[in-house]
Amino acid sequence: MIALRPKTIRGAWKKDKEKAWYYKSTDIFNMLFKEGPSHEIIEADPDIHLELDEKGKIIGIEIWNAQKSGPIKQVQKAIAKSAS
Repeated sequence: MIALRPKTIRGAWKKDKEKAWYYKSTDIFNMLFKEGPSHEIIEADPDIHLELDEKGKIIGIEIWNAQKSGPIKQVQKAIAKSAS
């Protein structure tokens, strides 16, 4: 697992608080926007799954085949840019 830790992104990220994970062995990228139990998971696309809270708001996203399909590279660039 590779944890992506930006320094700050509009103040939403806390230092040493993992909010995004990339599992290289399975090529799955996870992002967590809000902590808490997921109430429902929606398959937005065969490779994109949205975690919803009890109010139906997105609290997390899981992207399968992230390296293969490209989003992991875009996220890494965005994090590097915001950290500089």
